[in-house]
Amino acid sequence: MKKGILIALLLAGLAMAEELPKGPGVDLVYAKCQICHDLTYPLQNAGLSEADWEGIVDDMIDYGAPINEEERAVIIKYLATYLGPNPPPAEEAAAAETAAVDGKAAYAANCAGCHQAEGQGVPGAFPPLKGNPVLVKDATYPALVVLFGLQGPIEVNGAAYNGAMPPLGHLDDATVAALVNYLLQEFNEELLPKDFKPLDAATVAELRKKALTPKQVQAFRQKLLSGE
Repeated sequence: MKKGILIALLLAGLAMAEELPKGPGVDLVYAKCQICHDLTYPLQNAGLSEADWEGIVDDMIDYGAPINEEERAVIIKYLATYLGPNPPPAEEAAAAETAAVDGKAAYAANCAGCHQAEGQGVPGAFPPLKGNPVLVKDATYPALVVLFGLQGPIEVNGAAYNGAMPPLGHLDDATVAALVNYLLQEFNEELLPKDFKPLDAATVAELRKKALTPKQVQAFRQKLLSGE
């Protein structure tokens, strides 16, 4: 009995310590699959074929799991892709996770209220994002602004601003990456370097660890402008 309890505790600890691979559909898998069991089950069964995962999901539905046809397709695709025989490399998975987010919608919901729908900003109040050279000097800079905010005097295309942008760190990594990619590619395409590489969720996750203050983000901006 004591041995059985120990094994159960170890499995519970493993479930708490591990996470499912990032990818489109992972949130739905968390929501639906943990109704009946913890993460040890899908993780320990990694490597199964799509047909095997399809059978498992159908068994869940037969047992009463509230999964509709659309959700079923998403869950099976996720499990077969990221916990199947040939999961994609981590970098590819992070890119796919970001691509699944609508960057335009993320911008509209979180940025357009101040910076306007076309990124033109409001003179004297909110700087433009369109045609803003500093944004393309380093794609991590706008991501840092989104994550940690910005405070202090800045100048954009000859116009001075001295306000404060609040951090949007509540947005998940894939949403931040998609939002930044949208404003860079939609509003600053002509300014982007030829070797521009879109951000992905993994890159944003690393940036998030910096835990900067808005003033520190402003200092990073100044370094970019000075070429340091």
